[in-house]
Amino acid sequence: MRILFTGGAGKAGRHVVPYLVAQGHRVLNLDLVPLEAEGVDNLVVDLTDPGQVFSAMMSYAGFDELEPGTGMPRFDAVVHFAAVPASC
Repeated sequence: MRILFTGGAGKAGRHVVPYLVAQGHRVLNLDLVPLEAEGVDNLVVDLTDPGQVFSAMMSYAGFDELEPGTGMPRFDAVVHFAAVPASC
């Protein structure tokens, strides 16, 4: 599956994203901070900006997806782990 994941660099996301990649999924992580993990594609996005989110959802995960004549690939799933940071 091709998965769009928000908040992959967070406390929970940094464990879930590598698991999804290990299961054979293509993961594009959208976050303010890239996740440095093997096989993960990152896109720095401010999720409070609707234009940036729309652009990310309509983007390629990597250069290997640029196959002429195949069109824009769609995401099979969106996993939303991003949250508004709060001090406790």
